[in-house]
Amino acid sequence: MIKTLAAIGAALFALTAQAAASDCRVADPTGTPLNIRTAPNGQVVATARNGALIQVYDNNDKFDNQGRRWYYVGLSTSSAPDGYAIAAFIRCR
Repeated sequence: MIKTLAAIGAALFALTAQAAASDCRVADPTGTPLNIRTAPNGQVVATARNGALIQVYDNNDKFDNQGRRWYYVGLSTSSAPDGYAIAAFIRCR
C-alpha cells in the first residue's frame, strides 16, 4: 500500500512538473547561453539559449554560497533532468 501511494505521488509530481515546464523559458539578461550544471556552481553539463524552453523539475529552495536560488532543470528535448540552473535566469508563467 505504501509503495502504491509513493508511486502515485511520484506520478503526480511528474505530471505537475511537465505542466509547469511548458511555460518556462531561459531569460538570461547577459544574452549568453544558460549553463546547466551537475550541482549549484558545479561542472557545466549542458547549455540553453535565451528563449529556449526548459523543464523545471524542482524549484524547492536550493541556494549556493552566494545566496542565489537554483532550479533542477532539463532541456525541452530531455526526458529527465539535466542538472541545476540559476533560477533568476528562468521565467515561468
